[in-house]
Amino acid sequence: MLVVAPRRGQPIELLPAPTRTQPTAEAALSPTLEPTSSFPINVNTAGVADLDQLPGVGPSLAQSIMAYRDANGPFEALEELLEVPGIGPRTFEAIRPFITLGEQ
Repeated sequence: MLVVAPRRGQPIELLPAPTRTQPTAEAALSPTLEPTSSFPINVNTAGVADLDQLPGVGPSLAQSIMAYRDANGPFEALEELLEVPGIGPRTFEAIRPFITLGEQ
């Protein structure tokens, strides 16, 4: 609940906190909400916009993945993502179903 400061002499009023609404199936098909790529995402070729679609990955972490890839070459195993600063076991397990190394 959200507490609103009352005016002097007024009772305290509790208001529900704002919540994020779930997108409808119709909104999911909207061209403005479509992902920039399909899953699985190739972590060896993906850009920031593609990596940002992964659960738990934002623009900053996407940049870290790309910086690590640029400094160390392409990923040879998915588990190498654990060496990227900001990716721990939980994040790795969350993104694992959505990533690939591409065709090798």
